[in-house]
Amino acid sequence: MKDMPKSVKKYYEWFINSWPESWHPTTLDFFYLFLGVLLHNSKKVRSQGWFEGNLREDCPKLSEEDIRKYGDIYRNIRDFKKFPKSQTARLIAKSIFEKNMKEARKKCRNK
Repeated sequence: MKDMPKSVKKYYEWFINSWPESWHPTTLDFFYLFLGVLLHNSKKVRSQGWFEGNLREDCPKLSEEDIRKYGDIYRNIRDFKKFPKSQTARLIAKSIFEKNMKEARKKCRNK
């Protein structure tokens, strides 16, 4: 558990002790719980490599393919969490807002 925040260790241990190689729904619940707490409580952005390295060290029975799959899920959720704050998201929201304003103005003028 290298560089693991103290507030997250308990959830990470629940995940790795629930047989991650099984991909059982309960195991995935623990995984998503761990991710949620990590991404909410951690100010530091941790890479996919950091997460995969921890899995390699802490779960010797986990195959490289499974480690990559968990790593991909981790990266996708981490990046999705950041998306609403990105410049792209702001531009999309602005475009939708302006389109809705034009439609609202048309409706008001037609009444």
